[in-house]
Amino acid sequence: MSITRFELTIHLTTTSPLHSGGVDAMVDPTREGLDREVVATRFARDAHERPILTGRSVKGAVRAACARYLESNPESDVAAALKNAQASLWGDRGKKSPSGTPLRASALTFHTVEIPQTALVGSEPDESSNIERRETGSGDQSRRPALPRRVGIAMNRYWGAVGDGALFEHEFVPGGTELTLVITAEGVDGETTEKHARSTGKADNAPGGDTTAAAAPRPATAAEVKALLKLIVGLFQAGRVFFGGRQGAGWGRVELDEKNPAEFRELTLSNRADLKALLIPTDCDSSSSGTRLTPTDCGSSAGTRITITWNSPAGILVADPGLSQQDKAKRKKEREAALAEGGDVDDEPVPTVSLRADGTDDGTLVLPGSSVRGALRSRASRIARTVLVGALGHELDDWSKSGVGVHDQLAADPTLVRDLFGTTERRGALSVLDTLASSAGTCRTITHNAGDRWTGGVAEGALYSEEVHDVEWNAITLELDPNRLPADDNRRRAAWCLLGLVLAELATGTLPLGSRGTRGLGQVEVKGLTVTGLEWLGLPDGGTKSFKAGAGRSGRDVAKALLEHLRAVNATITPNAGADAAGWSSYLIDTEEKRNG
Repeated sequence: MSITRFELTIHLTTTSPLHSGGVDAMVDPTREGLDREVVATRFARDAHERPILTGRSVKGAVRAACARYLESNPESDVAAALKNAQASLWGDRGKKSPSGTPLRASALTFHTVEIPQTALVGSEPDESSNIERRETGSGDQSRRPALPRRVGIAMNRYWGAVGDGALFEHEFVPGGTELTLVITAEGVDGETTEKHARSTGKADNAPGGDTTAAAAPRPATAAEVKALLKLIVGLFQAGRVFFGGRQGAGWGRVELDEKNPAEFRELTLSNRADLKALLIPTDCDSSSSGTRLTPTDCGSSAGTRITITWNSPAGILVADPGLSQQDKAKRKKEREAALAEGGDVDDEPVPTVSLRADGTDDGTLVLPGSSVRGALRSRASRIARTVLVGALGHELDDWSKSGVGVHDQLAADPTLVRDLFGTTERRGALSVLDTLASSAGTCRTITHNAGDRWTGGVAEGALYSEEVHDVEWNAITLELDPNRLPADDNRRRAAWCLLGLVLAELATGTLPLGSRGTRGLGQVEVKGLTVTGLEWLGLPDGGTKSFKAGAGRSGRDVAKALLEHLRAVNATITPNAGADAAGWSSYLIDTEEKRNG
């Protein structure tokens, strides 16, 4: 029997924000007023309070990507090579056999990924140190490395305002951060099935006299481990591995470093040189073993990609309350210092500032994917519920009742909406990436005041202002994974029809983005819409569609062309057997057939 050790080092760069949750602080929802502040969802940290990606989190993401690829490509060479080795490579599923046979651990070890210092924005007080400082009366205050934070909200679908208790905040690693992932593995060769059975033991008391049911999985061979490592690098190369949470908002995207994607070592431990290379890696040339790791060709990332070219004549505002609070605190100190010295006090209001991609006050402006996704979902829900009530005559839950929160509304959304956007229990098929500004543009400050309804003058303390940037924006990018939709082809086409109707409304300019939409901000002018990867619709005219506005024309041209395409898709849909309706709308009705789809 010979043992082969492998070490694979993968150099990655984040292309979007990344959040991997750690231990969250408890939230008290009973607090009212100013005391009811948002509690940030923290990034995972080690014992020294350094942010990390845990090996368990990385392993889960990589294993899920491998499983999806092998399931969708069962006839590939790598699928054949790994067909009977999943338990040996990844370990048991965690259930012991009746005879008590020991479980087998994974052949692969995923090491913790440390977040580099370049991703940190400073330091913040350590909560545990604060508690100790308060108890002991000590003036020292320990600080821990801090990551930028992003605040988000959830809109109440009925009232159109922020839902009660629907303010959230996440620590994140910004895009452009370099990460290093190390995977070590072990393969065993020269051990036959019979020898393995003798070494693990057979269960004489196995149910039904089955003497093989209790046998633990055999060790993974070196060839199987190497094939899996090739697949892993290939999946990273194809952009099919996503880390952390909030993936529906476009987070967790990584790509290989083009200059130095991966380093690979293979040691058989059969001689002194290999043992020395294992124990003293600095004395070992990675190419001395004579092996090379050629990644598996996994093609491009599967799914449908929707690219929307657009601009906003009125300006987009997605506020960053964290930066605004910092400005207010700074202004307060300046005023206190001016009063103490008897100088003039600046009474100008602190403007609300726009969100930045890296969480700093001078980064690139960003329209978050979560904001666009929320607007699309809200409009999809309105369209679906309007069709159910108006055309189909169904009665729906009354969302205006007291106690109906945002999460209740999400759970009660029509089925096609849940298929596309998910619920609190299941991820949807649609992801929306962050949209960055393509130019610096100009900044203008808009000042508002609230009038006193009795005197007709300006209300006391009701003067406020907002910074709005007139910039050019990159294209909005949506990704639809048809494999996350139900297996029924008709229901998939129905979901595409609903999404298409939402995009048509966006193209007509009736769906604003960002905040302050009732004050004229957030207007959208769509110039073109391109869709790739629609082969799963089964239409004869291919899987790529392009809808563009003519010269000097509005986005209504885009909407008209898109609606013509949706009519063609709708004509191919077989109505849902349990619904008294036709076309895509029949799949809005929650029937037994659809629940089992």
